[in-house]
Amino acid sequence: MLYTRRNALLSAVAARLFARATPASFTKLDLFCAGDQGVHTYRIPALIETRKGTLLAVADARHESSRDMPANISLVLRTSHDRGNTWSPTATLRKVPEGGVGDASLLIDRRTGRVWCFHSYGPPGIGFGTAQPGARTGPTTLQCHAIFTDDDGVTWSGPRDLTPQIKDPAWQALFSTSGTHIQTSTGRYLLPLVVRDAQGTISSRNAYSDDAGLTWKVGGAIAPGTDESKCVELSEGVILQNMRNGPTRAIALSNDGGVTFGPITHDNTLIDPVCNAAITHYHRKHHDLLIFTNAASAKRENLTLRLSADQGKTWTLGRVIHAGPSAYSTVLALRDGSIAILYECGDTSAYSKITFERFPLPTATSHSIGL
Repeated sequence: MLYTRRNALLSAVAARLFARATPASFTKLDLFCAGDQGVHTYRIPALIETRKGTLLAVADARHESSRDMPANISLVLRTSHDRGNTWSPTATLRKVPEGGVGDASLLIDRRTGRVWCFHSYGPPGIGFGTAQPGARTGPTTLQCHAIFTDDDGVTWSGPRDLTPQIKDPAWQALFSTSGTHIQTSTGRYLLPLVVRDAQGTISSRNAYSDDAGLTWKVGGAIAPGTDESKCVELSEGVILQNMRNGPTRAIALSNDGGVTFGPITHDNTLIDPVCNAAITHYHRKHHDLLIFTNAASAKRENLTLRLSADQGKTWTLGRVIHAGPSAYSTVLALRDGSIAILYECGDTSAYSKITFERFPLPTATSHSIGL
């Protein structure tokens, strides 16, 4: 995609403003580090801000190795009541006696304030590669579960198994993409899925709920070979799906709330090492931006934040968050106008720690580029 003069100016102005910000304007803390509490590796960041301004950070505690399920994995939680300056001790959010739970994603219902945590449950021996077709749920199926909190993460509901509503029994496996997900302007919950169908083809699609998570339906496959993805709502309710799909990110648009999509294109600016990424809408007064974070390289390194002032058609050159090994990330526009990122990184391995970072996006950027 063409890099316009307008976005070039945005990039330059944002870079100068970031550089002028005082150290006190920034918060950077390692929240989950390999070896803490005897855990081999922490992976898969998820982050949300509640209506009261509490930050909830969830991750996989991979107890014995860094491997995906089937492995001994539990979900852990830390919370912050001061926008990430200080955090609670790490607490277990969900642990199962056998098998594992992981790949958390968080979604807030704007109407009620309820925060959902969607995640995978793998019975003993079951992961994405070992799950079997022939059942909607059960001991041979990788399952999609959900829990929720109505009190800023102090207490949580018991798990709900959503799999019977969203899995075709002919499919071999599915899981929900980790990170942060959205409720659309109509109130619809969108939960991006990765599905391996009856033929073994992997693709992105969305589960969706129009009744606050009570019942769920599933949209069509977006394109073969697409994988973990994120949704963002553009103007007039158009849903942009940004997908893991090779050396650059795949993009598709939906005009029916994320159920069906037009053909995919590839955004050649958003180079990618086949890794989960993050996208969010920053809408404050006269700011109307998209924010995107990923490991912007041919391998898992160079965690970078980019801005778009034209609904994802073009992007700034980007601000490097972590130049070394890095992988999954999630990004939020906070209530105070600052930006928060939770991401995997390290000096020698992308999975050494999960780091939280918060910094401002000064309102002067909008005046400088005439947004």
